[in-house]
Amino acid sequence: MDTQRAQEALRKKFLAVRDMYRDSVSVFVNILAMGDYGTGKTSLYATCPFPCHVDSFDPGGTKTAVLQPFIDSGDILVDNRFEVDSWKDPVAFALWETNFELRRREGYFDALGTYGIDSTTMWGKSLMFEMLKRGGNQSATGAGNIPQQRDYLLQQLNAGSILSKVMDLPCHVLITGHIAKIKNEVTGGMETGLMLWGKMADQVPLIFDEKYIMRVVPTAKGPKYKMQVKSDGIYKAETRMGGSKFSTFMEPNIRKLLKQTSKSYEDKPKLF
Repeated sequence: MDTQRAQEALRKKFLAVRDMYRDSVSVFVNILAMGDYGTGKTSLYATCPFPCHVDSFDPGGTKTAVLQPFIDSGDILVDNRFEVDSWKDPVAFALWETNFELRRREGYFDALGTYGIDSTTMWGKSLMFEMLKRGGNQSATGAGNIPQQRDYLLQQLNAGSILSKVMDLPCHVLITGHIAKIKNEVTGGMETGLMLWGKMADQVPLIFDEKYIMRVVPTAKGPKYKMQVKSDGIYKAETRMGGSKFSTFMEPNIRKLLKQTSKSYEDKPKLF
């Protein structure tokens, strides 16, 4: 009898751990989409669950023709007040941070299917400008001056802390980034990375579950837009949700990938 009770108690513990894990696995996904100019990074927002809100730091990025019908219909909402910033008198990051925290407190993101930042490259630059402006614990350098080594470390720490809040939103997250080709110091070969200052280029991608690279792939019928979701040694893509369900190259359609992996892919009700 004691053995039976012990086995039953152990079984309940196993079930509790299993259920705790299941409860912690979100139906929402956070994605970093990297690529050169003209490879379709920003166009991906048209394939995400709606409503989709994009905070644009990339000047003119959301003017791409693919997005316009969805912007007109209200399926995609764009806040482009962060596209203009100045090294000597920065305003973009502080404005974004204030609005992001306000929307988070008000439950705005509960109504979204997808939240996006276009792009991390410009977002990270505005973060550095703002740090220099604030001085004190943020930076010892001051606005309009050249960042020092300590500033890059603080930028990295601040970015990680802030992006962790973005990853925790009650909706899908799609953040774009420009890609850089860099030399691997160990192998001597070339590989790709996120175009950001300093160690942020290595650290920021680690926060994301999905890391995709937008490619223009030559085919027998001419070049095609593809999304690389698995690494080939040079292009460092990664998918956690895809596993064996995804091939190396997939159609650049976020909604289809979500549906294929049983993640939430349906639109939420229109905001207006």
